[in-house]
Amino acid sequence: MPENKLKVLVVDDDLILRELATDLLSDLYEVQQAEDGQVALEKALDWRPDLVVTDLMMPRMHGYELCERLKGPGGVPGVKVLVASSKLFPADIAQAKKAGADAYITKPYNVADLQAKVADLLAGRGPGAAGEAAPVPEAQPAEAAPAPFPSAPAAASEDALPVHVRFWGTRGSIPMSGPGMERHGGNTACVEVRAGDLVIVLDCGTGLRGLGLALAKEFKGRPLAGHIFVGHTHWDHIQGFPFFVPLYNPANSFSIYSVHGAHGSLSNVFRGTMSEDYFPVPLSGLAAKLDFVEMSGPVSAGGARVSFAHLNHPGVCIGFRIEVRGRVVCYLSDHENFYKLAGDNELARRQDGEITEFVRGCDLLIREAQYTEEEYPSHKGWGHSTLDDAVRDAAASGVKRLAITHHDPDHTDDFLDAQLERCRALSGGKFHCFAAKDGLRVDL
Repeated sequence: MPENKLKVLVVDDDLILRELATDLLSDLYEVQQAEDGQVALEKALDWRPDLVVTDLMMPRMHGYELCERLKGPGGVPGVKVLVASSKLFPADIAQAKKAGADAYITKPYNVADLQAKVADLLAGRGPGAAGEAAPVPEAQPAEAAPAPFPSAPAAASEDALPVHVRFWGTRGSIPMSGPGMERHGGNTACVEVRAGDLVIVLDCGTGLRGLGLALAKEFKGRPLAGHIFVGHTHWDHIQGFPFFVPLYNPANSFSIYSVHGAHGSLSNVFRGTMSEDYFPVPLSGLAAKLDFVEMSGPVSAGGARVSFAHLNHPGVCIGFRIEVRGRVVCYLSDHENFYKLAGDNELARRQDGEITEFVRGCDLLIREAQYTEEEYPSHKGWGHSTLDDAVRDAAASGVKRLAITHHDPDHTDDFLDAQLERCRALSGGKFHCFAAKDGLRVDL
């Protein structure tokens, strides 16, 4: 390899796009590849590329964190970063640049656009322009890359504990109350998954308060060790956290799971929302023991296996697949189908197909579907699904039950009931389709 070639590291968990970018750039640059952010960081610290071309939605370490690590202390001095992502939301472009990206290109890109972006970023740079090597941070233990999709669960044993799901908050965007909201409820996102004393909580909207009161009564006199999984940290998914009564009991402990934030650690996000400007009790004032876990792959939570997949929503947003005692519950909130936002192209279909496979065959799919097809055009790019999308995707995934949730604040009980009839007709009887309601329990 000629010594005067600049170095480009291509990072993408999509093998087809990784190979394509490599082919497009290898005539002019020395190119290496990495299949996720963790591998990319290790390779960049050793190889010292002049430019990193990276995706955003990747396992183990997403592109926002990779940007921060490359540009921060102990990173690669002078390195340029080009984000190539199918996320078209303005918020993601702004967040990527705040994290350290020098430029942003949307997928699917054409040959000329990619080559021009790379040439612009590397203009005027010669061999060694990346600068002197910075101190390499202490190496982290190597992790095995997770399988693309979780394995199917084993059949439930005869003595397996029953598993049930209870909805505590099913409204999207903002809590609602008043006439027309009584049957489905008005609390924002919160779901409880139970297998005996194993408590798994999905999202921390205002519904978390009611769950907390119920758990405090149930576990009175006994310590509670719970597991809270947060899909993303927009207000309607975390605003109930400070009002969760079990957090104020020193006998309790909670592990709080998500991925690294777009602008910092998971714990700092929660610390910020409970700063004195917003709430009278700081995070440090909570009596329960808290452990913030930034997921880089599947985790074990009290015997349950929980894996995640990146969703198409402004900012960092993930969905969960929970395998516990021979049952599988999947939770997708919030998500806008890639083909709906970007147009019907091969890449969008492939990405939508990955979500289909992620929830394949689950016993219960809890899926955000905030809009009707008629409402969608005026809300395109907001990061939400339509009811029809949820039903069609559930049918393609072979799920047993579909719970539609994250109801729009303007959708009344009568409106939702009418839409549910449409959804059931669209499902063709392939699975049980119902609307999630605050307080509803589903036994699996």
